[in-house]
Amino acid sequence: MRLSPILTELATDAAAAAAGIDWRCAAANFRWEHAVSDARADDYTDYVGDVRDHADWKAGHTDYVKDMVQPPKDLPRTSACFSPINDVAHLHWQNHDNIQLLRLESLSGLFSHSLTAALAERFWVRFFRSQKDLRKSSLPAPDQAMFDSLMMQWNQQRTQARPMFATTLRAFGGNLEALIKQDWPHLLRNRLGLEHWPSTPGQPLPVALMCYTLDEVRQARILATDKGATASCARPTMLDAEFSRAFVPSAQPAGPHSCGHTLDLSCLDVPDDFTPELLNFPLDYLPRHLKALGFISQPHPLESDAQWLDARNRHVRGLRQQLNCPQFGEELT
Repeated sequence: MRLSPILTELATDAAAAAAGIDWRCAAANFRWEHAVSDARADDYTDYVGDVRDHADWKAGHTDYVKDMVQPPKDLPRTSACFSPINDVAHLHWQNHDNIQLLRLESLSGLFSHSLTAALAERFWVRFFRSQKDLRKSSLPAPDQAMFDSLMMQWNQQRTQARPMFATTLRAFGGNLEALIKQDWPHLLRNRLGLEHWPSTPGQPLPVALMCYTLDEVRQARILATDKGATASCARPTMLDAEFSRAFVPSAQPAGPHSCGHTLDLSCLDVPDDFTPELLNFPLDYLPRHLKALGFISQPHPLESDAQWLDARNRHVRGLRQQLNCPQFGEELT
């Protein structure tokens, strides 16, 4: 990725090492990222401005993500992810509208917000132990009204037009019923590299399994005519979220079908297969999108800095085994 001279210097491993492991990981990602167009890289560099050190850079990056990647819903512009400036990373899956996308959502915000806490509690009591009812096409009128109300208030609570990190149902066997019978909360948390969940030891995190189609995403983009989005989906890049140890850019050359590849938090070997990851244009949830409820209660296996570096190095070695990617990245020791 093209950076200004000062950012290029700060992104060297020698400079980042003094700032800690989080910066070593972030700096490596900037060095390895090749799905950011030169125009977007220049825009990012201009936005961040003249920085003195890594703390300045991180603050500028956080502001960039909030302003350019996660704009408020009421602004007449789309996230940079789906705008023409990000064309290198855009995915164009023509004739694949029936692809089913999966997303793991935390419900903690619904339970903690004063306007939705009581409704969320009633909804959980009604459906957690009767989850087949979630997937029924018809419910008794009071239950349907509660379901509709929860979805409406949840959508209203999501005030930013955030790109939605998602994967495909196909990557998890293609059978939703079979997936739900597994320990899907921890399976998805680990496979998707959601290293920040749970964030509070001893307090299980309530989560929901969401499933929707690529066509629904495309329709949401088409209906948002004032936003200026030119793509419904994009490959995740270093510029699309705040820094995370679990994010590693894809080694595959950017192209219309090249997704990201998540770092599996539970994989103890060099991976020979990867879970695809993409960003989709935000859409409002409907009751039919919520397929299951569960808890994340167990920590993931990566606790120490050394374990994180080992996991990332194994991931990089696996990425290098892909076609035309033998020189990707480097191992951090």
